Amino acid sequence: MKQLLVLFLSLCLAGGVKADERLRTYYGMKLAVAGIPVFVPQDPLVRFGQVEAAPKGTWRFNVMPVFGYDSNLNGGVPHDVVDINGLRFTVLEKDRAIGGLEAGVMARVRAEYYLAQGHRLSGALSARYTRALAHDLASQVATADACYHYDAPSWTFAQACVTAGLSKTELSKTQTETARISIGRVFDVGKFPKSFQLGLSKTNGNDADYTQMHANYNVNTARATYAIGLMTRIEGEGHSEDKSAYMQITNSMLGRPVSTVFRYSTSSGGGFLGLQRDERTASVTISVPLTDRLAFDLNYSDTRSPLQYFRKKTFGANFILTKF
Repeated sequence: MKQLLVLFLSLCLAGGVKADERLRTYYGMKLAVAGIPVFVPQDPLVRFGQVEAAPKGTWRFNVMPVFGYDSNLNGGVPHDVVDINGLRFTVLEKDRAIGGLEAGVMARVRAEYYLAQGHRLSGALSARYTRALAHDLASQVATADACYHYDAPSWTFAQACVTAGLSKTELSKTQTETARISIGRVFDVGKFPKSFQLGLSKTNGNDADYTQMHANYNVNTARATYAIGLMTRIEGEGHSEDKSAYMQITNSMLGRPVSTVFRYSTSSGGGFLGLQRDERTASVTISVPLTDRLAFDLNYSDTRSPLQYFRKKTFGANFILTKF
């Protein structure tokens, strides 16, 4: 659960889960060039390298209360008894997963510096601290991200980033460092523009070191925004994801952008008591801005494995007060 939160925070630092701003800006410029009276804000034109940018920096800071439910507050084993090669073991009570309500605070700071037209640096820090309401348990999640972005007037774009993440609970600690590069382009094909992006990442974690290739496709339509992503592992040591696929759909419900992400992944590598690990995980995440001040996130995941020890189902729900 907390590892998923590290990923979620990283996505927030990279630009959030709303409609693709690059495609929205491209389409607005296309309409304006065609003589249709459309207002295109200056900020995204500068961000995506379409107009001259004088060297300047910007930054934002937010502190947000968090309240929610986590089915595994302590990072424990989600079983009372596990069967390993026909032998049954009882999990000590202190090592078992504990679910419950939690409350805390999340802080984010993000800075950008424009070097010249099409050249931009960005950096972000995010931290979250929560405590269980009915148990003496606490958890911490922190992420850091630094990137160089290049956006050409031809709508080709590239970026190089380094990211670090740390997640701690009573019984677990996960730490990762990732370097990634990617290149993409906007294509004016069909009724609505699309973007396609290819990337390569190198990750070093607690007990794994691996390289992955990524492909992403995005399109904004009149009714919704769609994002599709694929990943495959090229090489690696330890336990990590082999392949994954996701689809994100963002559409308007009662005037609010509701985002739903479906994800499926397979992972292997590493061992447990001399046995090989092999897991498959399906998950769904729903993000709903209830008001201008209050957001709600709901997530569920189901991991299946030949080894009972690694089978688990997790559930989480969070209310985040974005302005107070």
